[in-house]
Amino acid sequence: MPEPTTPRLAELRRQFGARLRDLRQGHGLSQEQLGEMAEVDRKTINRIENGMYSPHLDKVFQIADALSVPPRDLFEWDGASSRT
Repeated sequence: MPEPTTPRLAELRRQFGARLRDLRQGHGLSQEQLGEMAEVDRKTINRIENGMYSPHLDKVFQIADALSVPPRDLFEWDGASSRT
């Protein structure tokens, strides 16, 4: 996947990935375990967590379901609601 076109997109991807990592670790799951539960490749989970991949909405729903959280929880981090 090509690099984000703006620094803002790169930062949002990074923050989304960090939030996913926090939720995954909070559930005591490895990337591989979450991937299996969400029917998403472990490498995809890794790329999302590292801000290198922007998942499609269907994948966001699958990951949220696997973590038993509402999808919006994946988008809640400090400063997520502020627009610069």
